[in-house]
Amino acid sequence: MVSTVVVLTAFVTVLIFPARTGVADASFGLDAGETAVLSPFAAGASDPGARIGTPVRQDDPAGSEPGPSPAAGDEPIGPEDRDLLHKVKQAGLWEMPVGTWASERAVTGRVREVGRMIAAEHEELDGIVEDAAARLDVGLPAEPTPEQRGWMGEIDAQQGAAFDERAVFLLRQAHGKVLPVLAQVRVTTHNAVIRQFSTEAMAFVQRHIEYLESTGLVDYEELPAVSDLSTPDWRSHAVTFAVFALFTAFFTTLLILVGRALAGWRRGRVTTPPPTGGGHHARS
Repeated sequence: MVSTVVVLTAFVTVLIFPARTGVADASFGLDAGETAVLSPFAAGASDPGARIGTPVRQDDPAGSEPGPSPAAGDEPIGPEDRDLLHKVKQAGLWEMPVGTWASERAVTGRVREVGRMIAAEHEELDGIVEDAAARLDVGLPAEPTPEQRGWMGEIDAQQGAAFDERAVFLLRQAHGKVLPVLAQVRVTTHNAVIRQFSTEAMAFVQRHIEYLESTGLVDYEELPAVSDLSTPDWRSHAVTFAVFALFTAFFTTLLILVGRALAGWRRGRVTTPPPTGGGHHARS
């Protein structure tokens, strides 16, 4: 009788426990998607009864919950990040009205179309920058810079074809200056919100550059050089360089003239040595 009970117990153990262990071990080699197909409730179903007997990965213990993602304000934001938000906001403050002017006053159909697209897309970009600034608790400017107001006045004063040319050139120049700034901040920032924002803003700026160049009115010879784009005020540096070059040329010429005058004066003072006597002296 005892031997019969032992045999039956061993038989039941072999049938139940190894079979269940084999299923559980097999699931450890599956990825998350395959495990979910094998047992949908392993992916987080709310039926506690269905979890009984469900294979569970050892590296994902039951009951663990993913930690909260860090808030945008908890990530470091540097002065370059804030400056980028300011620049993009201020760009919209003058480029939106200029785009509207172009859509209404340009004599060229393509310039009118480009102005309309730039005005509309800058309004969209304005919403994106305001959202990013709100998430990071960064205040934004409400007016264009004095330089930008000067550009607006310069464009507004033009009429006819001159209006088209000046509006296209100044808009193209401004977009070309902000694009490398966006790219530099994108690859150096530590803040995820700024990374996302700069990526989206670069798409807008690149598109606007292509719009403006499609008008055929961009004077590429007048655009700033690559080395000038790294300075905030490349025009003032160009003027300083020109003045320095003029003064250098002036003083170089002056030194040459003074040197020649001194050389001539020294030549005039050099006297010819007296000739030696050729006759015989009388002996005493």
